[in-house]
Amino acid sequence: MQAPGQVNLLGGHVDMHDGYVITTAINRVIWLAAAFGSADYVRLHAADMDQAATVSLKRLENHADIVGNGLPHWAQYPAGVAWALQQRGLKVNGMDAAFLGDVPMGAGLSSSAAVEMAFAVAWQAFESWRIELKELAQAGREAERGYLRLEAGIQGQFTCLHAREGQALWLDCRTLEYKHLPFPYQARVVVCDTNSRRELAVGSTYNNRAEDCHSTAHTISLVDRHVQRLRDVSLERLLDFESVLTEDQFRRSHHVITEMARVQKGAEALQNGDAAAFGQLMNESYRSAKDDYGSSSPALDTMWQAATRHPGCYGARYSGSGGGGAIIALVEAAAVDDFVKQTGTCYERMTAKTGLFFPVEPAPSAGVVI
Repeated sequence: MQAPGQVNLLGGHVDMHDGYVITTAINRVIWLAAAFGSADYVRLHAADMDQAATVSLKRLENHADIVGNGLPHWAQYPAGVAWALQQRGLKVNGMDAAFLGDVPMGAGLSSSAAVEMAFAVAWQAFESWRIELKELAQAGREAERGYLRLEAGIQGQFTCLHAREGQALWLDCRTLEYKHLPFPYQARVVVCDTNSRRELAVGSTYNNRAEDCHSTAHTISLVDRHVQRLRDVSLERLLDFESVLTEDQFRRSHHVITEMARVQKGAEALQNGDAAAFGQLMNESYRSAKDDYGSSSPALDTMWQAATRHPGCYGARYSGSGGGGAIIALVEAAAVDDFVKQTGTCYERMTAKTGLFFPVEPAPSAGVVI
């Protein structure tokens, strides 16, 4: 099995609020080799880390291996998928599985979603049941929400399963309506990894920011009964409630609402082949996430400054949750090599750290490789 990572081109922090996103799968993947195993156990080996764990399918709710030790964080993703599939009444038998990949972990490139979908595809192939791809994606989201207790959206899993080579993907995270969009022929995506990392966990600021936005939607719903999520709130309506919201609730909600509008403009720009307009929206998205949502970091800020100084860069923003990871830059195709050299030199001079830079291509979806 193979499952690609993905980058969030526009639509940061909106999927858990039923918003719209524009993403693309990338040609960096998780490879999973799996075989039938004991009926009740999943033996896992993370080859990149040279770590192993064995999980009982009958005691997944314990979050522990077969001798009672807590599951390492990496093992909770496949365990969570097994749990989510069981919750849907689907048959999940044991397997022996080893996986590795070239998707950098914790860089905002959806490595966890790729792991989840690789295992979901494997269990579907082994057990011979068939459900719609969107349901497999929802099982991945449920693994993160119900098993790992993260305030997670669905864009990573959905993109992993619905991507098309050479194209971007527009997704409505409420209805799961989607469409493929042409990727600008004159542009390339370059991942600019800061080599700094964030950790998503229960009680983290990642969850706190999402909760502020949920609280805003709840406050407005007491007056406007049609409101379920921030997806249902206009910017004008948010301004009406500014005086009764905390500063964090207002600012973070302001980002989410304006970001959804940027996604819609971004879809038009891609349809028109306008890389410059799309890049400008990426820059606006970055500033909004930094100033309103408050989820950037010194490393990401420095990398963004270094990237956008290059004349061949149309625009840039971070992919993922922020707090560390990578900046995603939209770069003129002919300027990629010079962009990587200049941006790397500038980042190292400003931070005394070495970044990791690599161009990526819009890639096809996850699947079984025999």
